[in-house]
Amino acid sequence: MRTGDRYLQHARVLWAAAPVWSTLALALTLAEATVRTGLMIAIGRFAGSLVEPERQTTWQRFWLVAALLVTGPILQAVLTVVTARCSVAYLRYTFDLVAEVGLQPHGIGHLETPDVAGRLRTVVTAVRDWSFVTGVDATWSIIGTRLAGLGAIAVLAPWRWWVPLVVAASFFLVSKVFTDWISLAFDQLLATAGDGRRRAGYLRGLLTRSDSAKEIRLFGLVDWLSDVYRMTWYDAMAPLWMARRRGLGPVLLACLVMAVMVGGALVLIGFDVAAGAVALGGAVTMVQAVLRLQSFGVLGDVSTALARNTSALRALTGLRQELGLPATTPVRPSSDPRPRSAGAAEVCLQQVSFAYPGRSDRAVDRLTITIPAGQSVALVGVNGAGKSTVVKLLCGLYAPDEGTVRVDGGDPALDEATRRRVAVIFQDFARYPLSLRDNVVLGAADHAATEQALIDAGGAALLGQLEQGWDTVLSPEYDGGTDLSGGQWQRVALARALAAVADGAAVLVLDEPTAALDVRTEAALFERFLEVTRGVTTVLVSHRLSSVRHADRILVLADSGIVEDGSHDELLALNGRYAELFALQARPFTEVR
Repeated sequence: MRTGDRYLQHARVLWAAAPVWSTLALALTLAEATVRTGLMIAIGRFAGSLVEPERQTTWQRFWLVAALLVTGPILQAVLTVVTARCSVAYLRYTFDLVAEVGLQPHGIGHLETPDVAGRLRTVVTAVRDWSFVTGVDATWSIIGTRLAGLGAIAVLAPWRWWVPLVVAASFFLVSKVFTDWISLAFDQLLATAGDGRRRAGYLRGLLTRSDSAKEIRLFGLVDWLSDVYRMTWYDAMAPLWMARRRGLGPVLLACLVMAVMVGGALVLIGFDVAAGAVALGGAVTMVQAVLRLQSFGVLGDVSTALARNTSALRALTGLRQELGLPATTPVRPSSDPRPRSAGAAEVCLQQVSFAYPGRSDRAVDRLTITIPAGQSVALVGVNGAGKSTVVKLLCGLYAPDEGTVRVDGGDPALDEATRRRVAVIFQDFARYPLSLRDNVVLGAADHAATEQALIDAGGAALLGQLEQGWDTVLSPEYDGGTDLSGGQWQRVALARALAAVADGAAVLVLDEPTAALDVRTEAALFERFLEVTRGVTTVLVSHRLSSVRHADRILVLADSGIVEDGSHDELLALNGRYAELFALQARPFTEVR
């Protein structure tokens, strides 16, 4: 993307984020640049008046210089406040664009693709960097400086019109070459998000994180990890450093051209002063104007910050377009995504086939399941049978390669309201470092429903053990916070699912969230779950058959499909795969020792 296109894209985002504040900032920038040009002229005339006989003229010009000197900082102060408002709106808008890359489309397939995931992490890091924020603020500084440069051209034009154009062009050449070079460097930095750089980041994290500190010290891994980190980082970054060095030649050549042009202009002014063609006041103004033409050149840190900003924005918009999202326009929900109906929902998977990206074998193959509204169903099978895949398809996290998935006739892969009808507690459910209340409801239900959900989940005793009750932060990393045991977290997770039912969910799924518990505790928790969710369509996923025997119906998954379907007693009587697995798991508890 060319430099001009980068700036145009940046301007579109800035205008979309804060049109009113941007307009005001532009007006103040123009006024401040006008004051700079007026001050340059006023200083020249004041200097010229020092050799004139009329003292009154000198004082008038002195007060004009003083007024302009005061006006400039006042305008700059107001501009700082306005640009801060622009920056806040810009950052909020950009963060929305970044968040949508993770949230849109609804599925998670793109987040599990190494290339997309690596680029997204790089973009997230870039927009959180201080230079990205500074780049937004630098926009107005650069515009003001460029406008002041135009004023300098206007001042010099009556003298020799071509001189300011040539000098400005030389400064612009330096700016163009340098900006292209630094932008390419930042582009390459953002693009260097491969395995090497990620591995180096992981190794650096091992050296600095508390969770790995004990073993690293115990096994004497500090020196070895440090050496591996340095070599990995060097191997990943060496190509980038070489590319940067190759681009320095044109920058140095452009700087040489600029030095010759500026020196020549100053020499011409000196000749005219010596010949008497230019007075002292005019010479002072003209020298200032020549030096002010550097406004068209490299502007130091502000140019670098803006280059980093536009590079990050380029990487973000490119990633959005690859995922089918508008480059710079957030996707706004067209309607309220809340469930459209209440009560239990029917679930239907018809001839569903699905294979994970990058794999040829299918996780499920021509799978058909119909779950009537209000029925409790258990999905069982050995590891890799496809149980969790069915849950992800039901949630709309993946769209099937073939067939259809429907919840009350809606497609959870496409319809947000349908997705809200499904609530899931996964095996690796999230443990948020938030208050107990937020961990249960995440802003979804009222307090009465929240309290009842925790009671139904068997967590009433937990509430009495927390010093700050519902407001206790469930993380020891915060003042007044605390961590929970595994069993307590299980109850919080179950309460979260029950709170979702109070908020309109009609299908409840437990995808082995109790795998870390012992058999008896898991069975008791599942029985409690089935008791408090009567009237709701429930799906239990477990590899422990004894824990789900009270479900209305048990589906045995194997060979990418359903091989047995029936109640616990029916499947035992069938004496098939379920009966074999059940007997195998029960043997340790029935053998006489």
